[in-house]
Amino acid sequence: MKNRFYGDVNDYIKYGILDILAKEYKSIGINWYLTDDQHGGKGDGKIDLHITKEKDWRGYNPKIYDKLKNRLQLDQRNIKYCGEDKVFNFKHEFVEQLPDNALRSDYANLRNEWHARARRHLSKCDLVFFDPDIGVIDQLSKSVEKNSEYCLAKEIVDYDWCDWLVVVFPKHAKRYSTLKANPIVIRAEQQAKKVMVFLYGGMALLYISTILKVEILSRVFEEWDTKIKTKILVP
Repeated sequence: MKNRFYGDVNDYIKYGILDILAKEYKSIGINWYLTDDQHGGKGDGKIDLHITKEKDWRGYNPKIYDKLKNRLQLDQRNIKYCGEDKVFNFKHEFVEQLPDNALRSDYANLRNEWHARARRHLSKCDLVFFDPDIGVIDQLSKSVEKNSEYCLAKEIVDYDWCDWLVVVFPKHAKRYSTLKANPIVIRAEQQAKKVMVFLYGGMALLYISTILKVEILSRVFEEWDTKIKTKILVP
């Protein structure tokens, strides 16, 4: 996640799903996986379709829509407003930026320390939302900047006391088979966890829990109609 992405259409979808999940959990936490605003394509995070086409979007979740719209109109793009505006009901957030400006030789150690701090900070949550720029990988590459666009599967698995919601951006071609091959879906299946996916455009939200909560699928369908697609990946 980058601060300059805050309030785009993908955020509207994410927070809408989390608003539904907040009715099922006592303590939702967010690990923003915050990265430097200066990294990546400068045109990213500007998909404000829900703001320019209000009549098509506001009805899905007017509370969230109005709060995001207000910040965008003021050109206030920053994750701090998610908590300040109480966009949805969460209890804890880890906002420390990843060490994506570190030397390559230092990065792995600094990231391990960052992860340990995040894990401690979110230790009282029963659901943690992971919001990386792109998705999940199994191991680090040689690019510090690129690594910080991803969660590591082993980092998510370390949150073994709670359920998970993870943002990924799968390839459009063979999307479901791509999701089934995602490192965190494979880890979840190995641990006998259930996996559901919520899809909008090129974004997927992987919801991983110890039991299959079909009522959540029903709520998403009822509240978001055909805007969000739902599927059980691992029953």
